[in-house]
Amino acid sequence: MSSWSYALTNKGRQLQAKAQAGAQLVYTRMAVGSGTLSGQSLESMTALIAPVKDLNITRLKRPAGATRALIGATLTNQDVTTGFYLREIGIFATDPDDGEILYMYANSGATADYITPQGDGVIEKALNMNVFVGSAANITANIDESLVYATQQDLADAIAGIQINDATTTQKGIVQLSNATNSNAEDKAATPKAVKSAYDAAVAAQTTANAANTAAANAGTKADTAIAQLADLASNAAGKGASLISVEDAAGHFTGTNVEAVLAELFTFANDGKTGLASVIGSPATAADTFAQLKTHIQTIKNTLATNLTAKGQSATATETLAALVDKVANIQTGKRFASGNINYQSGNDIFYEVRGLSFRPKLIVIDVAESSMGAAKRRVYNSYPKETIINKYQVETNGQTETPGDWTIYNDGFRVNFNRPFDISGTNGVAQFIAIGD
Repeated sequence: MSSWSYALTNKGRQLQAKAQAGAQLVYTRMAVGSGTLSGQSLESMTALIAPVKDLNITRLKRPAGATRALIGATLTNQDVTTGFYLREIGIFATDPDDGEILYMYANSGATADYITPQGDGVIEKALNMNVFVGSAANITANIDESLVYATQQDLADAIAGIQINDATTTQKGIVQLSNATNSNAEDKAATPKAVKSAYDAAVAAQTTANAANTAAANAGTKADTAIAQLADLASNAAGKGASLISVEDAAGHFTGTNVEAVLAELFTFANDGKTGLASVIGSPATAADTFAQLKTHIQTIKNTLATNLTAKGQSATATETLAALVDKVANIQTGKRFASGNINYQSGNDIFYEVRGLSFRPKLIVIDVAESSMGAAKRRVYNSYPKETIINKYQVETNGQTETPGDWTIYNDGFRVNFNRPFDISGTNGVAQFIAIGD
């Protein structure tokens, strides 16, 4: 894009002074060229360096009170046979004493735009120059009206002066668009959206009306069919009406095809189900009970089963399923439990034997241990049967010696027994044998 440097020429300044004194300032033409400045000042220019084309002035505007005026022309390449760089522009005016002079000169230097010759595409450029006119009162230009075109600003200024009244039902004018579909206003115009909304509502209403007509027609048909069926029922003997009403059974649940046959099948299904449940439950359940009563019988059985399981040491509640309660029966322990084996002594203040890790609390314990120095065998017995509150504890020695029985300690998973009198259990004789029995 070109960057222009411009100034009034010395001749232009002289003519401007004359215009300030009252002389008429007349602009005659605009010219373009391709000349390059070689040290000259803009003010000293009296002609274009390399003129290419003269342009007719088509615009002259000076806002009220302004010290500058806009002078414009249009450059086209219609008659340009050789392309050139648009590097210089001159505005010419008539001096009352010197004739036509170069009033203003502009040069774009290295930023000049290239104008292609005719045939390489149409070029049309609007050239507008702001020139200093000071306070000169009488300014004119030689304008060829046949070449004048309105600029965008010209159109904007013209449009700004147009005033259009609001429209009414009796005159044309400006109206406001509205999306409303329920307004009675006469100074607004409906938008396509409003028209579509009204159209959609009309279509929906028509659809509803069509559906209502169809439903009414179907209802009439069904009513006619029902009246005919009632007439058929009335014409038959009493009690035979159910057999005349057909049943639609697309899933094939019944073999019967009318109400009476289907009711009979349903009764059979229900009665057979109750009979089967009653036979499984047993007394007091009977086939005459309702399903609700049969459920009560089953719940009573669950209550009893849960109570019995709890009594056998199993955690059970009546809210569990019957299958879950039955599974817990297998966990009930039956019969006596026992354990046996060898144990080594342990010493402290007394000599003692201890067994832990059993899966039951022992109630009968027999332990045998040999004493090497005395050649005696000792047997200790602990018995809490039939009740744990009645306990028998005694000791037998094969050499006839007696000693005070030691203390027994019974754990939930084993026992401990003390031998109060020291004795020799060196070597392998220190190993004792035991049998423990519990519930």
